Amino acid sequence: MQTRISNRGVDPNGIEDGPYRFAEIICRDEGGLRYDVPLPWLGDDSNGSSADNNRDDQVGSGRIGAPLTNMEKEGVADLHKAMDEIVPYVLEALWSGDEEDNNDDITTNNDSSNSYVAASGYLINKPGSKSQNWHKDGPDAGFIDCFVPLIDLNEELGPTSFRLDDDEDDELVPMLNKGNILLFDYRTIHRGQGNTSEDTTRTLAYAVYRRRELDGDGTKKESGDVHNFPAALTLEYD
Repeated sequence: MQTRISNRGVDPNGIEDGPYRFAEIICRDEGGLRYDVPLPWLGDDSNGSSADNNRDDQVGSGRIGAPLTNMEKEGVADLHKAMDEIVPYVLEALWSGDEEDNNDDITTNNDSSNSYVAASGYLINKPGSKSQNWHKDGPDAGFIDCFVPLIDLNEELGPTSFRLDDDEDDELVPMLNKGNILLFDYRTIHRGQGNTSEDTTRTLAYAVYRRRELDGDGTKKESGDVHNFPAALTLEYD
């Protein structure tokens, strides 16, 4: 993939040219120390939350994601299926008691799950990275971010920080262990902090679950994550 990026005249490390966005990989900062790797969702179809697993081009916001070897696909599929065994049922309980959203004009379908995955991938935060600006992932209701750290977190690794109100000093920083699941409304103000460790990269898997009932026309929606996923070119045909 680095060769493909270089062929576009872009520094794949993000140092010389700064941040870049392709459908397969996104460099988030000027030092090339924070990346987002969109991937296909390979979860279990049995609960209705996953996309069509036979489509190689179904990823993140409906675009082509990072290429995977067969071994990598197996590992990603195991993780996604484990997430699918927990998250949709938590969201079902959450949304079933949401009286405010029940006042919306909702058309219920007969699908066995009230959610599906609209985006997925991995986040990579290398030592020396800077803190992100405070942001929301998007403006729309019905999307829930799911973070699963792949290592135990501590303050040095730059975990995600959440702002509870307009006071920037009022922050919540969950210290998660490997395999823990963190769910939050993607309209929540948050940021990834800088990684101040000497040699440890913070990695986490993510998925964005969409409330199916809000799709009255039956069409699956993209995540609408305008901060992290603006329009991006693909490297597939290079």
